[in-house]
Amino acid sequence: MIRHGETWSTTNIPSSRQFHSFQEVLDRTHFHWALKGAQKGAYTAHVARRNIDDFVFTRVVADPVMGRRTLESIRQDKEPYFCLLYFEEGRVDFQQGANTSHVGKDTVCLWDSTRPAFFEQHERSCQVSILFPHQAALSAVPGIEDLCGASVDGSTGLGSLLLSHLKRLHASIDTIADEDRPAVLRATMELVGAAFRPELPMARNSGFRRALMGRIQDYMASNLHDPGLSASSIAAAFRISPSYLHRLFKEIDMSVGEWIRKRRLQAARQALAPSAATKLAVTEVAMRFGFSDASHFSHAFKKEFGIAPIDYRNGKSRVE
Repeated sequence: MIRHGETWSTTNIPSSRQFHSFQEVLDRTHFHWALKGAQKGAYTAHVARRNIDDFVFTRVVADPVMGRRTLESIRQDKEPYFCLLYFEEGRVDFQQGANTSHVGKDTVCLWDSTRPAFFEQHERSCQVSILFPHQAALSAVPGIEDLCGASVDGSTGLGSLLLSHLKRLHASIDTIADEDRPAVLRATMELVGAAFRPELPMARNSGFRRALMGRIQDYMASNLHDPGLSASSIAAAFRISPSYLHRLFKEIDMSVGEWIRKRRLQAARQALAPSAATKLAVTEVAMRFGFSDASHFSHAFKKEFGIAPIDYRNGKSRVE
């Protein structure tokens, strides 16, 4: 396990330099934020950071401050992370994308270092965070980008389990054996995916639903070849319930199965077009796009386009 860390405090820094020094340390230990606070008077802050392999554990105690991440700020960062944070004291308003959260004690918030964001911390606060490598989080929680800027109540249900787990993880990560650490961190991401599930109230936002629907449709289009592609498998991939997935598709007046069938047939039609560079057998095209039975494919193709697939491939007539 690769470990290194840093601690810093304004204690021995002249008051006129304290806020500016805090900005410099935050840039180095966390991310680049354009901060606004008590730049001329005394400013009290303490920062602790631990790097354990690719993961980062931080604790920041600071006086009131507000910060904004712009595209210019983001370009200065070296590595992309998703950040889970909670407060031991104090409160903050946080905004990213379409989501806004009021984060205080017993609240867990999620944000993405690769996108603009804004926060306003109203009082002296103690913030505790875990930074997860971007790719690891994307793999563990499909659709995690749409949850950024959202928060969950850490005093009840799955949110309570997540908050308790994060507190314990911060306290004990150094004592966990090297061979056990990957499993623990994977379990953490699984719990994040469950606690920040899209059925939460913030997911009722139309912008969130559109973004999630776009990601789901991209996933479906990339997996048309899989005969097992179904509402259940798609819901599992995005950590949502099948019923929630069906509600999303109801908004576009189409069932999940109908969307898959139409996209498969459209893809098959392109592959069978007389102008296609490679001439493929009808059965081969059917199997390539997730149809397990050639006769079923032929029937569905003719019903959709008014012509048998073999006739279409041979150019006997055109499909409108």
